[in-house]
Amino acid sequence: MATRKTIAKGVLLAAGAVALIAFLIAVRPEDLSQHGTRTVLQVWHPWGGPMLESYAGSVRAFEESHPKVACRLLYVPNDLSNSQKFYTGVVGNCPPEVMFVDGPQVAEWAERGLLTDLTPLLKEAGVDLAKLESEFFTPCWRQCSYKGGIWAVTWCADPNFCLFWNKQAFRDALAKGEVPADLAKRVDPEKAPATIEELDLYSDAITRYEGDRLARIGIVPWGVYGRANSIFTWGWVFGGEFYDPEHFRITANHPRVVKALEWMCSYAKKHDIRRIAALQSTFGSAEQNPFITGKQVIQIFHISGLDEIRKYAPDLECGQAPMPQAEGGEADSSWVGGWTMAIPTGIADPAKRRAALEYILWACTSPEGTRMDVRTINGFPGWKPSPFFTAADKDPRLRVFADILRKCKHQRPVMPAQGFYMDQLDRAVDRAVQGKVTPQEALDDAARETQGFLDKLLKRSGGQP
Repeated sequence: MATRKTIAKGVLLAAGAVALIAFLIAVRPEDLSQHGTRTVLQVWHPWGGPMLESYAGSVRAFEESHPKVACRLLYVPNDLSNSQKFYTGVVGNCPPEVMFVDGPQVAEWAERGLLTDLTPLLKEAGVDLAKLESEFFTPCWRQCSYKGGIWAVTWCADPNFCLFWNKQAFRDALAKGEVPADLAKRVDPEKAPATIEELDLYSDAITRYEGDRLARIGIVPWGVYGRANSIFTWGWVFGGEFYDPEHFRITANHPRVVKALEWMCSYAKKHDIRRIAALQSTFGSAEQNPFITGKQVIQIFHISGLDEIRKYAPDLECGQAPMPQAEGGEADSSWVGGWTMAIPTGIADPAKRRAALEYILWACTSPEGTRMDVRTINGFPGWKPSPFFTAADKDPRLRVFADILRKCKHQRPVMPAQGFYMDQLDRAVDRAVQGKVTPQEALDDAARETQGFLDKLLKRSGGQP
């Protein structure tokens, strides 16, 4: 039997949902399509600041070349755990016509019935699907495809990730005699570590203690934009896999993923996780990033790292290279993140659906729509023919990221339990590096918990064979 407290909570939640739906209806722009002048599209986006300025400029370019369509932009925060406004908009029958969807969310939202399968609309528009697929980087296409449908189109792609190393720090350490003699002969400040063995060597060479205090370190393997992203990154470097889509099986405890986590934990044991935490304790902003301050000499960066270095350490001389290769792992390992565009369910007006698709294709698959400044949106187009790549190849720092994207093989697993999986992987890495459990135990737990959650989702929708 429900308690008064539970009932009251339910009433408050329901009232909040009703209020939000009323707000969403109230902020809808006048629909001029009814007057035969323009088709007005609501576009919900996650951008602010310079990103919004750049994106709004792109929208204006679309409207100038498509005078019968107008876009009305609304900022709506959106991540793997916070999409309540969008859910409420769909349930309340007032969704936007175009929604930005984080790549890993596409399968989950498709499974929940929140997105429109674009396949019929693309065919109706005369789009050659095989040709369209060939024009996208494979991981960018895969993250938008689920259960035989095309649920979104990739707008921007993050090449995850690039290895940066501080050349000057190595030169200074060698000049001061701070590098052990047996390692000094094997370290070249001008050359990137190409293997995990060399990465370990470089890290050992540059790591420095002042008494018992860790004053400088080479690399912190679990510091790749969160623990879950770290294990994805190194797990693929070591040749692991995280999901078997044919059998709907979570493989977080794949032997090569376990090996990757064991390697990550070796740094926690070698230097003491508490000393590393103390070294990183001041890291609260990009300006305080240990790589920027010189406390960490090797770092794995997203493309946004270029902006951080240019802004806070413009004189820092650093090199860039693809991820190092593990023995038995894959060369030039990388994976794709980034944003996609989709049409939510509930758009009943055929003219609206056609106009939404027209805008999405312009933004994601046209020379004009894909000219966005990569240093503003912190990503590349997912569409290979974009003229942006011609410009990027002329910039040495951007070209490294462009080459990483061209060789990319992976994206986060395309399945409807992505947010839950990320939480479990984050917990697994944290417990393992803290020494609370072994890497095998941590990843076994992550695999078991996520599999149980995924099975429930698929059984509920009848999606599991």
